[in-house]
Amino acid sequence: MGRLLLDTSRVSYEVSVNPVPKLDQNGQQKFDRETKNPMWTVHLYALSENAGEVINVTVVSATMPPVTVRQPVVPVNLEALPWVNDRDGKVRSGVAFRATDLRSVDSAA
Repeated sequence: MGRLLLDTSRVSYEVSVNPVPKLDQNGQQKFDRETKNPMWTVHLYALSENAGEVINVTVVSATMPPVTVRQPVVPVNLEALPWVNDRDGKVRSGVAFRATDLRSVDSAA
């Protein structure tokens, strides 16, 4: 299944955990295959009219996103990437989230 671009207009986002490097199994920072930029993990609290949840968003950027806990942000080009993993007869599935940037609400206009 391909990537799904999400409509963020009806959801507000707040940083719930500061950005950290996204690491591989060896503890090394991951890099995007296409852009060669480093990948960062940011936990965002996503709040809509009827629900709220924390999502982990991977941001691909040359520098760590300059955001901090409790800062309202807008994820730019937020995508949902469904995944399935079959390892040792156990099937796991989920949705990964990815954005090209996080803009503070003050500068999102």
